[in-house]
Amino acid sequence: MDQPVQRVCPHCARISYEDGPRCPYCGSSFRRRGGLVGIAVLLTLFAAVVLGGTALLLVAAGNEFDRRINREVDRVHEQFESDFDTIRQEVREELDRRLPEPTP
Repeated sequence: MDQPVQRVCPHCARISYEDGPRCPYCGSSFRRRGGLVGIAVLLTLFAAVVLGGTALLLVAAGNEFDRRINREVDRVHEQFESDFDTIRQEVREELDRRLPEPTP
């Protein structure tokens, strides 16, 4: 003679040896319902948090990259202006040296 399997009611958490589809204590079904929905909600929430965090990291990295590029562009621009001013001064000096003085 086989003994019934021990079952735990998902609603009232009492142990039962009944074979029926319902708990003899609270009358709830032994089947769990909505478990997949809860897991789906948790997975969706987890994905949203991960994607949101990744997006924030990418935005922060992009902002830092923009700041570095802007600093480098400013540095190159200043160096270019300095070099150009030096070349302009050298050209003026060379023209002044080669051209005769204007006569009044």
